[in-house]
Amino acid sequence: MSSTDGEARVVQIYPRLSQDTATYCPLQVGAVDTARTVIHNAVVTLGLDATKTYSLLEVRRAGREETLLEAGERPLERVMLWPPRAHRWHPQCNGYYFILQDQHANNGGHQAENSSLCHDDLCNLQTVTEENILEALRQRFNRLKIYTYARNILIAINPNKFLPLYYNPNYVKMYEKQPLGKLSPHIFAVADSALRAMLSRQVNQCIVLSGESGSGKTESCSYLVHCLTSLSQKTYSGGLERTVLGAGPVLEAFGNAKTAENNNSSRFGKFIQLNYLESGVIRGAVIEKYLLEKFRLVSRDPGERSYHVFYYLLVGASKEEQQQFHLLKPQDYVYLQQEDLHLDDVEKLGREYKRLHQAMEMVGFLASTKNHIFSILSAILLLGNVTYTQSEDAEVLDVGPAEVLSTLSNLLKVKTEVLVKTLVKRRVVTAGAAVLSQYTLQEATAVRDSMARSLYGALFDWIILHINHAMFNRRDMEESVPCLSIGVLDMFGFENLRTNSFEQLCINFSIEKVQCYINRHVFHLEQEDYVSEGIAWRTINYTDNSRCIRLISEESTGLFALLDEESNLPQATDETLLDKLKQRHGDNPSVLPSSHREPTFIIQHFAGRVKYHIKGFRQKNTEHIRPEVISLLRSSERAFVHHLVASSPEALFRWGVLRATIRILTVFKKLGRQRAESISGRRGSRKAFFEKRGSTAVGRLSSNSLPLDFSFDRSDEHPLDVFEDIFVNYEKRKKNRGSRRKQLIPKNLVDLHSLRHIVGLTAHDRTSKFIFHPHRSTKPPTVSTQFQTSLGKLMESMEKAEPFFIFCLRSNNGKKDLHFDAELVLQQIKYQGLLQMVRLKKSGFSAKYTFKEFVEQFRMLLPKGATMRPEHITELFEKMKLDRTNYQIGKTKVFLKEKARQLLQDKYNKEVMHHIIVLQRWFRASLLRMHFLQKKDATMLIQRNWREFYENQNRAATVIQTAWKSSLKKSKHQREKESNGSENRLGRDSLTKKELTRQQKVELSPNRTQQRSGSREKREGRGSPPPLTRPLSLPLDPKAKEEPCPGPPKASSLQRYTDVEAFKEKAEKWRERLSEGERTDESSPEVQRRHGVRKNEFQHKGKSVSVDELSKVSSSGSDSSPSTNEIPAETDGSSFSCQSRSCDEDLGPHGSNNSQLTTPEKIWFLSKFLRKRPKYPPVNDCPSSKAALTLANYTPQPYNRPTQETERVGRNPTIRISRATRALQCNTSLEREITDPNELRKLDEFLGNQVNELQSRMKKLSPTESVFLTATMQFRETIKGMYSVQKPQIGYKDLMKGYENQVNTLAGSKDKKTEVSLVVNLFQSMLDGFIRGELKRVESEPVKATKATKNRRKKAACPNSPLDHLFSTYQVNIMQSCDLCGSYIWGMEKAYMCSACKLICHKNCLNKIITDCSTRCDRKDDSVPGSLHFGVQVCVLTSKANPVPKVVELLLIHVELNGLYTEGIYRKSGSTCRARELHQILETDPDGPCLDNYSIHTVTGLVKRWLRELPDPLMTFSLYSDFLHAVELPEKAERIRAIYQKVEELPPANYSTLERLIFHLVRVAKEEEHNKMSPSSLAIVFAPCVLRSPDVNDPFLGMKDVSKTTMCVEILISEQFRRYNEKMQNIQQLEYAEALAVSQLKLRRQNTLIEKPSELDVADHSDELERTLIDRIKSIKQEKVDLACGLPDLEREQSDNDNLDSLSLMSSDSLGSLDSEGQ
Repeated sequence: MSSTDGEARVVQIYPRLSQDTATYCPLQVGAVDTARTVIHNAVVTLGLDATKTYSLLEVRRAGREETLLEAGERPLERVMLWPPRAHRWHPQCNGYYFILQDQHANNGGHQAENSSLCHDDLCNLQTVTEENILEALRQRFNRLKIYTYARNILIAINPNKFLPLYYNPNYVKMYEKQPLGKLSPHIFAVADSALRAMLSRQVNQCIVLSGESGSGKTESCSYLVHCLTSLSQKTYSGGLERTVLGAGPVLEAFGNAKTAENNNSSRFGKFIQLNYLESGVIRGAVIEKYLLEKFRLVSRDPGERSYHVFYYLLVGASKEEQQQFHLLKPQDYVYLQQEDLHLDDVEKLGREYKRLHQAMEMVGFLASTKNHIFSILSAILLLGNVTYTQSEDAEVLDVGPAEVLSTLSNLLKVKTEVLVKTLVKRRVVTAGAAVLSQYTLQEATAVRDSMARSLYGALFDWIILHINHAMFNRRDMEESVPCLSIGVLDMFGFENLRTNSFEQLCINFSIEKVQCYINRHVFHLEQEDYVSEGIAWRTINYTDNSRCIRLISEESTGLFALLDEESNLPQATDETLLDKLKQRHGDNPSVLPSSHREPTFIIQHFAGRVKYHIKGFRQKNTEHIRPEVISLLRSSERAFVHHLVASSPEALFRWGVLRATIRILTVFKKLGRQRAESISGRRGSRKAFFEKRGSTAVGRLSSNSLPLDFSFDRSDEHPLDVFEDIFVNYEKRKKNRGSRRKQLIPKNLVDLHSLRHIVGLTAHDRTSKFIFHPHRSTKPPTVSTQFQTSLGKLMESMEKAEPFFIFCLRSNNGKKDLHFDAELVLQQIKYQGLLQMVRLKKSGFSAKYTFKEFVEQFRMLLPKGATMRPEHITELFEKMKLDRTNYQIGKTKVFLKEKARQLLQDKYNKEVMHHIIVLQRWFRASLLRMHFLQKKDATMLIQRNWREFYENQNRAATVIQTAWKSSLKKSKHQREKESNGSENRLGRDSLTKKELTRQQKVELSPNRTQQRSGSREKREGRGSPPPLTRPLSLPLDPKAKEEPCPGPPKASSLQRYTDVEAFKEKAEKWRERLSEGERTDESSPEVQRRHGVRKNEFQHKGKSVSVDELSKVSSSGSDSSPSTNEIPAETDGSSFSCQSRSCDEDLGPHGSNNSQLTTPEKIWFLSKFLRKRPKYPPVNDCPSSKAALTLANYTPQPYNRPTQETERVGRNPTIRISRATRALQCNTSLEREITDPNELRKLDEFLGNQVNELQSRMKKLSPTESVFLTATMQFRETIKGMYSVQKPQIGYKDLMKGYENQVNTLAGSKDKKTEVSLVVNLFQSMLDGFIRGELKRVESEPVKATKATKNRRKKAACPNSPLDHLFSTYQVNIMQSCDLCGSYIWGMEKAYMCSACKLICHKNCLNKIITDCSTRCDRKDDSVPGSLHFGVQVCVLTSKANPVPKVVELLLIHVELNGLYTEGIYRKSGSTCRARELHQILETDPDGPCLDNYSIHTVTGLVKRWLRELPDPLMTFSLYSDFLHAVELPEKAERIRAIYQKVEELPPANYSTLERLIFHLVRVAKEEEHNKMSPSSLAIVFAPCVLRSPDVNDPFLGMKDVSKTTMCVEILISEQFRRYNEKMQNIQQLEYAEALAVSQLKLRRQNTLIEKPSELDVADHSDELERTLIDRIKSIKQEKVDLACGLPDLEREQSDNDNLDSLSLMSSDSLGSLDSEGQ
């Protein structure tokens, strides 16, 4: 099964047959396996009679009816709808299982239903009639299959009940990247197809929803937006998606209402346009609204309600909000009063109010903005409670009640007098003056209602404007940035109410326009193309509604034109409008006659007849905000109200910015004056304050309230402040990195350009505002004119896109759940033309190409030299034996049905693969030919050189023979006599002279380095090999000189050279031992004597002892157990000056140490060894005392005690020691392996101490010392990179080889090669001393139980992520169901969703999870032997103890130690034979091979091979497209964040292995100067290994993605490289701070010894400063370890987007609020 088919599961089939069979039959079922396939496999497995017919039934929950699965249905889709506990194992007791039964049997009365008409695609019906379509839809609806295809058209029947399982996130995942029609019909499939079509063809898409009111268009629109945003969130989860999802509930609350046909009817049309980058990531969105039905606010038909938001507010508001907004009960408002008002859904309304609050926060409304909005809503409702009474004076109206007016003025922040004046008087402005006149009672009521409607319309416009700005992307204003879009059109539903007025006419006109658009694209353009191309085609007729559209919208005689004409006439009425309409269109077939007794007219729409009442047409057509209302609202003290009635939002914004700027400047000046006065007054007190601080370091350190001293130039005066400052600053930086502050200022701030752009997008349907102006020449446009203009723009944008159509059908008129009204559905099938659509789609051609496009697309299938002629294409089809009914060739195009297109595509893919194989074969042959020719030339060159050498050898042999023959002429006796005498004498003289010379050197140069002596011996040994069986050892003092020493055997020179081969072998071993840098023999007498001398020296020194000999603060730790107050043994820096100990104590059983001396004498020795010139160190002797010295409350253990091992190496390294014994000890210690991470850390600290001491003592470094320091620091980085290895198995010999490679690389030119041996031998001696000290410590300390290494991956350790699930908080947008408990999760609620398997549940249900994550769990293939290490799943090779496969870790460590400096380390390939040999060994036994025997390129080739042979790559197939989309994000920070977000979704084994691999590549890229492997070069090599295309059938797809996959891997390497450098810099800063702290502690103890000698014996005195320094050193050390262990971490860094939940714009009221708040 290909990877694109999805995952497979084991499904248990329970047979229900008469014969005895197994209890159940387990079968492996894939995502594309149908019921027919499963039945066949079950029959074969159970051995049943294959001649019988069987059926497969699904059982859900015990006791429920069984559902028959059709032959084409996919059982795995049914399994995905079951609870997660039944996914892997489904026993019958759980109630979810499959049954296999004989189709003709009637077991228990369960008779299979006849379902010959139940098809996923109506085009598969044998006979296409209205009755068959109706029956097919009925059968599917009864099985809860509400979606049906007609090729690429989706038909959806509204069940009037929420089916949550159809819309859970796992369904989005199921339909992702699946061809339309491959899985069961679903609305998510249309959304995914639109997205893929947009990306593949780079053309805008449009999804059109059509249907009458109550058919479910609004819910379908929500599902589409939910799916499209979810598909975008898979790539990158940002704030924009949350804003888009939050806009839906807000618009539903303010724009939807309950009607007789629909409980959630949209009373406005909307077009949601989602803008995408070319990579498929949402970059912005725009919502356009059309014709809000504002008259519903004042009056409604019985059984209907006003807008949802009023009921949400009145029922869900808290007591505080009720008091704040002066809310009443719903029945107390005139605008909400009606006879049948029964709020039986109070609980739901309260929940929706909370949901509205959350949605408003998602779109960026601040708390103050929400309060302003709710205040306006309360004021609108209160306007209906305003009453008018006729006073005794007939010309004056009284307005009341007074409390209502007072509350209104308070809510609107206007004066009561102005409010009353606006409600009762009309103001007319002329050129001369303004005239006031009284309203009549009827006019005043109309003005009040008009004010309420206008205010609500303005509020709705403002909400749309600011939602658009929250979803706005500034790149939309840049034409240079390419942009694609998917539009979702949710227009009104066709309406035929009891009383149809002007709103219904506009709504039905918009439906006519949409139906005309559908007819054009489905019927007209398609058939016109067939006819113009001249193919055989039978025209299918359809209903044309263009006549009705012309009737309403024709320019001069249309209904809207007549309405505008009558609206401009002052004496016109609704009756005159009706008469003119009947007069001009009485003979139009679309205008039907109506009764003369009522003012109505009837229009024949495509969906039926509608009777319209003419009353109120003129008034509603000229609806706009009156000038008196605008003047009233502009006088409000609340800036928010100003924005509602602003005629120019841009001008208002400019004035707001100007006012805010002036006030800010004023405030700044005032604060500046106040600050100047306060500073001048505080100078005296501040001076006294600093004098009281005290100058002691202890006081400054212990004071937490005083600021730190940042003056580094007074470090001698305040040394502790320097250290404190460094450490505190570092802690602050770490804290800021770990948890960034939440951004307080929103990102999407309003500016003039963005505001002008947004206003321009929505200006076509904004509420008209009529403002007083004495010279006004034009009136605001009418509603019908605005509506026609906005529809025209909508159709223009839709014509530029490729459409997808979804036809929504009502199931019944009574809003009953799951009730199918056949008569109503049949009526909708007829007027929507579904019968004609199905016939057209069944007989039409789904794919069409021009000849040019066809030849370019399928050139490989055509013969060579084929042109764009139809004969060549016909010849190809005949050759492939395609059915002629599946294709036709026109004049310029080729038409194919889906079956023919699929066959052609499969043939093309096979041909491409064949060509690729041929090219590969040819390339391999050329490569082998080139290699053969190279080897041939090399062979000829070798043969020629060998012949030349052979000839020269023969010539030389002839000369030697001639000389030899001439020498034979001398006398044999004389020759022997002369030879014996001369050789004996020369041998004795030479040996005596060498011995005296060496003894003299030892005496005269006691500080000469061991390596120099060894190199000289090596040079001397070339002339004459050593004659001794044991190397010479001489004592240092005069007494030792008199002791006898072994001498050479008495043999002559000729006798020694008789066995030439043996001598060559000995000489070769001699050179090897010298080159390895041998050490001193402990058994030599001079070592034993030196121990005695050192013992006497310690006894004579008294208490003036080196700090290193007594301090515990060292690099590698002491052998003895530390005391309670001591510093840990891993401290960087030098040692302390402490008390001296007696010789017996120093040489006790716990007196050994594993580290080298870091005393001034030792450092002097290192520098002299590297500089090769004599210099004596200064000697500082302290007053001696035989009494033991102790520090107050601190008893450190000796850092380097003068034992037999440490003193031998550290005090006088130039002493000649036994090379044989020394080489043996060195090889023995280097054979040791590091198996404890703590040992690596100790080694790192030990080397750090050596480097720090050398750097502190030497002001100017020689080239050799520079090489030593640089190589050691780089070697320490290598060790730090191994901190994270849980169970290391690293040999010291491998570390030594790696160090030697570094030194060789750093030495560079041949002139510096002589320094390599000096540096390597010095390092080896240091390493040997550390190893022996570590061995002593291990022997002396008891074995401690190793602690389990804690998992550093936060996601895996999260308590809310059990069983490999990757849960995160999920904001539910559409109502869904919990996969565990089955209960609903309401919209805007917080749930938990696994980002991998899309399991969604309540937070309280997390503990109920019993199944592993189906995507991220470690699925092991039982058919693969467990001993294999190549070509198996990563999870098979890993465990909790070993998170990285053993083979990978072994190969990577070897490359890091031996190959980082090899040029082209991963670019070049090794020997094929050697690689095959190593692969065979590693396949079964990773510990078997010795990698040192193979070239480094062979080892690196095995690394790449292991990655390539993985069945599922490290960056898995399932996340392949997500990684590619992440790469295409526009901003670099977004790309990095998106890639790391996807990396976190990898399975744990893949994550750990990828983390280790990327860290290794970072190490390689760090040495780019030497290996020439940059991050981009490494990405080119490794991208095909770790990120492979899952689509193996389309070879070109993988080739197109090469650049994206390479960039993805390069981003990972580069980002990790940046983090690596940053962490290493932090570690260096910590080491510097630690060295300062150690130095301060050492100086303080020295001062204590000198200043208070009488108190040194007092051990119980506590020193607070010392404890503080010790605690800080411990903290620094732990921080260093944490940083080093976190070097390979791939975790995503926190950003502002993580802490900021899509804070949108600074709304304009925040600027305007300065008007009120500033006062």
